[in-house]
Amino acid sequence: MTGKLHFTVTFLFLMALVSVTAQETSRTNQPGEKIRGSRFTPYPNYPGSPFLNDKFLLGELEFTDGSKISNIGLNYGTYRDELIYYNTTIATQIVIDITSLNGFTFRDAKGRKRVFRRLYFTGSFKGNCYFEILSEGQCSVLAYRKVNLEASDAYYSKTGMAYQPAYSYYLYDKTKGYSPVKINRKSLLTKFGKPDQKVIKKTLRKNGVIIVDEESFIRAWDLITEKGMVPSF
Repeated sequence: MTGKLHFTVTFLFLMALVSVTAQETSRTNQPGEKIRGSRFTPYPNYPGSPFLNDKFLLGELEFTDGSKISNIGLNYGTYRDELIYYNTTIATQIVIDITSLNGFTFRDAKGRKRVFRRLYFTGSFKGNCYFEILSEGQCSVLAYRKVNLEASDAYYSKTGMAYQPAYSYYLYDKTKGYSPVKINRKSLLTKFGKPDQKVIKKTLRKNGVIIVDEESFIRAWDLITEKGMVPSF
């Protein structure tokens, strides 16, 4: 009898332990309980897009404590530089508190992995911003995907206003800070000393690289950094 009682007590204790563990795991996996933010305010309705993507895409959040949440629907609002997710529990779009994140990633419609980090900008304005990492290293290439609401030709917008991309690019060194750069060869060359500029020109010619867009700029950048050359800004 005593043995049966002992078995019953042990069994009930184990079941209770499993139940508590399951509840803790469930709470850990609930995005809404981890994410801090506020209700999303819709953007004004004008031609163009105030978002980076046309729809929510599955991505991953990395919080300042190093923890992550994967497979969560995200959309980046480039008009206000804010990251939005859809909270299914309350059926509401939530703007995630930028100071709670290290960054986020997602795969776009073409299957490319896009990586964004929260960095403190010290340029034309000061504050936390999301920058896309186009190339990461001792000196990284960043893109700030800002979209502005600006005056537009009447044939495009009856109201005379539309969302217009206003992307800006930077070289970023943790010690030196930010240095603005344009997506062309001339701007890239100015970031290096005269001796290196000659080597860079020769390297780009040899590899048939003509900088006309982000992709070709990054290809040029990779070729340069592979040779160990470092910007002098």
